Amino acid sequence: MPRMSLEGMVKSLLAKSDAAGLKTAIDFSHKVPEWRRKAEEGDAGAQFQLALVYTGRMGVPRSLSKAVKWCRRAANQGLAEAEYTLGRMHQDGHGVRRDFAEAAKWFRKAAEQGLARAQLDLGTLYSHGLGVPEDHEQAAKWVSRAAEEGHPEAQFNLGGMSLTGTGLTQNFEDAARWFRRAAEQHHVEAQVMLARMCLIGEGIPKDPKEAEKWFRRAADDGNADGQFGLAMVYNLGEAVRKDLAEAIKWCQLAADQGHRDAKCHLGHLYVQQGDKGNSLKAFKLFQEGADEGHPESMFFLGLLLISGGEVEMDHARGFMWLTLASVSNPLNEGVARGVKQALKDAQMRLSEEDLERGREMAWEWQRKRHASKGRPRSKKGRRAAKKTH
Repeated sequence: MPRMSLEGMVKSLLAKSDAAGLKTAIDFSHKVPEWRRKAEEGDAGAQFQLALVYTGRMGVPRSLSKAVKWCRRAANQGLAEAEYTLGRMHQDGHGVRRDFAEAAKWFRKAAEQGLARAQLDLGTLYSHGLGVPEDHEQAAKWVSRAAEEGHPEAQFNLGGMSLTGTGLTQNFEDAARWFRRAAEQHHVEAQVMLARMCLIGEGIPKDPKEAEKWFRRAADDGNADGQFGLAMVYNLGEAVRKDLAEAIKWCQLAADQGHRDAKCHLGHLYVQQGDKGNSLKAFKLFQEGADEGHPESMFFLGLLLISGGEVEMDHARGFMWLTLASVSNPLNEGVARGVKQALKDAQMRLSEEDLERGREMAWEWQRKRHASKGRPRSKKGRRAAKKTH
């Protein structure tokens, strides 16, 4: 069995105390004299242990300056864990001034010794051009090394890079393989991405049952994307028996976490149920989503307001939301076609007065929304809205 690092031992002890419900830190103060003696004698492990002690969770008063001092001494002796920790201190500005270039220097030293966390963090700095030139190929190189070491976050990131072709050749099969490796280590976001690829057959054969399995694991862990995905599975009825009640249950859980697509889809599910009470619930959900700038919610709210039925008809407001949906991003291809057709139909059916009032309301909505974000809105948005006429 490989020897656990000093930092690993401390983290393991702290995790056990948390799991046991202990709110007070484990007290290592009685060990400090011995560690200090060894540290002063040049023992890199003891120097790093002192650095961890002075972070304040081990029964010793917090002193970030002392933590940095002892961590630097250990790092200067080539202890990979200390090099990485010193890099994090510089990256986060803990005990030292934030300095991404210095962080990158220490991450590189630890990464070259094979420390997966350092490899991942160095790759992340290259991705964003922090402390090093932005270089997606270098980012992919270091993230790949961490992924090969078995680091689940690196495996998830490498899956995303393979999916988009960022820093390496786009390859859906590789993306699915890395998402699966991370998912099997309980990486929830990877479970969701793997489920989506299984659902549509991208990079791997289409397998709705496998998609349901991974969506459920993420959903059971409280992940909103997983809950929404599981709702879609129950609504489609391919991997499991179609069950509208289960679809609504999981969609509601995701919507309660603020998942905007889930709110919109929940509205659709209520419409499917058909009765007036649920139609009003759907209207409320579409309104909430539209107010938040969700394009699909704008579209469906516009349709409801123009068609009326069980909600009060308002042609001008309906056209306003269709207009806003048409200039919103992102719109998937199917919704974009629907919006275009709905606008065309509205322009043929509605009065010129309702159309003009809808355009004015759309421009005013955009102006207020941009002003609230500190960006004054010009009349360009108004001219864009008029193009729908």
